[in-house]
Amino acid sequence: MSIDRHWMTADEASAALGVRKQTLYAYVSRGLVPRDVAHDNDGRRVSRFDRSHIVALAAERSRARAGVLTVLIESDVSALDPEGRLAFRGHSIADLVDRGSFEDAAALVLQTDRYQPQPALIPEASDPLPVETASRRSDAIRAAVLTAAATDPDRGNTSAIHCVSVAMTAVEAGCVAITGLTLESGSVAARLSSALARSATTPALVRCFDVALTLLIDHELTASTLATRTAASVQADPWMAILAGQCAMSGPRQAGAIQLAGDVLRRWLDGTVLDWDNPLPGFGHRVYVGPDPRYELLITEVAHLDAELVRRVEGLCIEVVRRQSRYPNVDLALAALTVAADADPNCGEVLFTLARTIGLAAHAIEEYPHRLRLRMRALTSHP
Repeated sequence: MSIDRHWMTADEASAALGVRKQTLYAYVSRGLVPRDVAHDNDGRRVSRFDRSHIVALAAERSRARAGVLTVLIESDVSALDPEGRLAFRGHSIADLVDRGSFEDAAALVLQTDRYQPQPALIPEASDPLPVETASRRSDAIRAAVLTAAATDPDRGNTSAIHCVSVAMTAVEAGCVAITGLTLESGSVAARLSSALARSATTPALVRCFDVALTLLIDHELTASTLATRTAASVQADPWMAILAGQCAMSGPRQAGAIQLAGDVLRRWLDGTVLDWDNPLPGFGHRVYVGPDPRYELLITEVAHLDAELVRRVEGLCIEVVRRQSRYPNVDLALAALTVAADADPNCGEVLFTLARTIGLAAHAIEEYPHRLRLRMRALTSHP
C-alpha cells in the first residue's frame, strides 16, 4: 500500500504518538494537534492529520530543551479544552454541580460507590486556628495529612482501594483541622462555611461552598498534579504523594493566587486605581481562550448571596476585557465568594487544597502502575 507523505490516518497518528485514539482527539480539542476532515472512497467523512506535525510532536515528547519541559500523559480523570469545556470522568462539571454534592463528585472521580473516610486515622478534633495566627490555614491541612499518615498501618499500600480511602480520609482530616468539626456535624461544605464565613450560615452559603469544592476537584495536568504523579512514580506512599501535590499547589501561581485575586477585587470595590500595565490576578488562563467555565458556574451561585457584589464584579470583568483582553478565571469567583460571605482571607486556598486532594489521589492511582517513567534529564552548561 502506498504511503501518503502528507497525511496520516487517526490510527497512524495515535500509533506515532504512542497514545490511544481518544487521547489523540483530546489533543485535537486542546489545540495541540490540528485535524483535517476528508472523505474516503465511499464518501464517508474521515479525520486525517498532517504528517509533519505529528512527527514533530512525537519528537518533541522525547527531546530535552533548555528551559522547556513538555509532558504529555494520558489520563481519564478530567478533560478540558480551550473553548471552555471541563469534565470529570466524562461527566460535564455543570451536570455534576446540578446533580449532587462535593462528596458525590469526589466518589465519582475516585471511581468508588460512596464518600467514606476512615475515622480511625483522622486526628482528634481540636480548636481551629485563631484568625490572627492563621496566616496560612492550608498549613494545618498539610500537618493533618502528615499526622494521619503516621498512624496508617497500611501506609505503604499503593492499591487503588487504599488510595481512595487515603484521599477521603485526607480531606476529612484537613476539614477537622480547619473547623474542629467531625463528619457527624455535616458535609464538608457545611462545616467549612460555618467555620470560615462570618456571615450567617444559610443554605445558599453552603451551596456556594459545595459548588466551589466540586469545581476544584481536578483540572488535568497542573504542576501539583505532576508533583503527585512524580512522587507516585517512585512509589512514595499515597499520603506522601498527596502531600507532594499539596505542597506544590501552595504558591502564588496556584492555590495562593486566590488571595491575590481577592486583593484586586477589594481594590476595585474600594475605588482604588488598579495596575492596568500588568496582568491582573484573577484573569486569564493558560488553556481557556474565553472565561473559565468554573468562574461562570460559581459566580452564578455567589449572586444568590450578594447580587450587587456580583454586578460590580461583572463590571470589573468588562473593564479588564476592554483594557487587557483577559477573561475571569475561577480565582476571581472564589475571591467574590470570600467577600460575599465575609470569610477568612484564606477561605479560597482552603477550599482549593481540600478539593484538589481528591484529584491528586486519582492521578496517583493512574501513575502507580507505571513506575519511574517520569525520570527527567538535566542539561548542564560547563564553563
